[in-house]
Amino acid sequence: MTQLLLTSVRRYPDSNQQPLELLIDSGRVEGWYSPGKAPRANVDEVIDLEGRWIAPTFVDSHLHLLYTEQHSKQVDLACLSVDEIDEKLSAKQSDVALIGHGWRDPIPEKMLPNPRRFLDQRFPEIPVLLWNADFHRVLVNSKLLDLLNKDSGHPGVLVEEEAEEAWNLVKSDPSDEVAGACHRLLGFGISAATTFDRGESIKAFLKSTPGDHGVIVRHGLAEEEFLESLEGGDIPPVGGLEDDFAVRWVKIFVDGTLGSRTAWMKKDFSDDPGNRGVCRRSGESLFHTAREAALRGWGLALHAIGDAAVHEAIHAIRVAQSVRPSHIKMSDRIEHLQLLDPEDIPLLIESGAYASLQPCHLFEDRQIIRSRWGDRADFAIPFRQLMSEGVPVITGTDAPIESLDPWADIYAAVHRKNRDGSGVAEGPRQRVTFEEAFLSKTAWAAVANQLPSGYGTLKPGSRADFQVLEKEPQLVANHAESGLVQVFTFGAWRLVGKGSLSL
Repeated sequence: MTQLLLTSVRRYPDSNQQPLELLIDSGRVEGWYSPGKAPRANVDEVIDLEGRWIAPTFVDSHLHLLYTEQHSKQVDLACLSVDEIDEKLSAKQSDVALIGHGWRDPIPEKMLPNPRRFLDQRFPEIPVLLWNADFHRVLVNSKLLDLLNKDSGHPGVLVEEEAEEAWNLVKSDPSDEVAGACHRLLGFGISAATTFDRGESIKAFLKSTPGDHGVIVRHGLAEEEFLESLEGGDIPPVGGLEDDFAVRWVKIFVDGTLGSRTAWMKKDFSDDPGNRGVCRRSGESLFHTAREAALRGWGLALHAIGDAAVHEAIHAIRVAQSVRPSHIKMSDRIEHLQLLDPEDIPLLIESGAYASLQPCHLFEDRQIIRSRWGDRADFAIPFRQLMSEGVPVITGTDAPIESLDPWADIYAAVHRKNRDGSGVAEGPRQRVTFEEAFLSKTAWAAVANQLPSGYGTLKPGSRADFQVLEKEPQLVANHAESGLVQVFTFGAWRLVGKGSLSL
């Protein structure tokens, strides 16, 4: 198909909700026209959308894409009692490893004081690894601890780097997950995503490129893998703006999470005196990576949740920018930026960093955020404050830690309440408008994620990657309500079985 004309469509975002016509030529927006005004001489097909809405497809700026696909095949332990966990794990057949996720602090009492012993009694023959809900802590049995060379007295609780080391021993090859992961994105109206996984994920996308499935993927490179690669010489970023796959950032963990009390804080956790979390990277060793990456044209993507971690991340970005060659235009990002000390705002503005937020984390964190951070929680996920100060904001779901649903993430940014709209707003002064939250997942996100020029705008000349919706976007609270009819990317309709638009 060369030219496609869509008639009787309503465009979002657009202040004028009157029906329009959209002319698409070779996968690009040729123009928007008043009814009956679009040129028809070379049109190959005309489709009447009968007043449905067209909006840009979403960009998820932070997730773990192939792991989200793997996650769907693991044992879901969320909200289960110990007996239910035991029953569900026992019903899962595996000859290699038993992997589950979703338990929350505190560790179930029946597993204490030694989760390792509890798991050994039930699963003595195969490695067992159970992620907590934020994927920064795991419970493991002796089989797995033996592989890690841990002594027999270890209780079986691993956090941060040790948890990741354990996961690396039991995870499956992600190379078979690319097609399913891309189709999952499209099913949520997402056409582009930035994922932060390990090197095997990069190899998987190089082997099966996402563009073949109608999706654009950007990837981060783990800091330790970047540093290892330097031993063999320079390693430049992979891909450019027009490519369907690119690896552009070095991902660095500065701290942990709120849920595991490993976020690096300037002051003690309010409910845990003496604990200021975990500093994973700081000072000269962090700045060394920042310089080495910047000199080679890489951007930085720094995981920073606590206010001390955010402060250190800002300094690392400034170090990188001081040495990055002037002809290289690269975006640096602070991933999560969950707690901001207002005193750091001038430094953050000066750094030019993007704030990559996940408002959807409020659905769960609102239960603990006040008890752990006290009044500091007023500056948690500070969307409005950042925008008011001119700091560019993008958003992502952090799937699979949260749902892949982009509409729910927008809803959280706008309302900051429970998923069903109940409760009072957590940090009400940080709420933003629906259009602002929507732009953080479309036009604004496109620039920060190094996507093609004009992506996410549907302006003439830009890529015609869009979603067709039954419901007015501003009235949507979650994906189930959106009435997603079809997705059009790379010049083709993508959703199978969606009626007359499945061409």
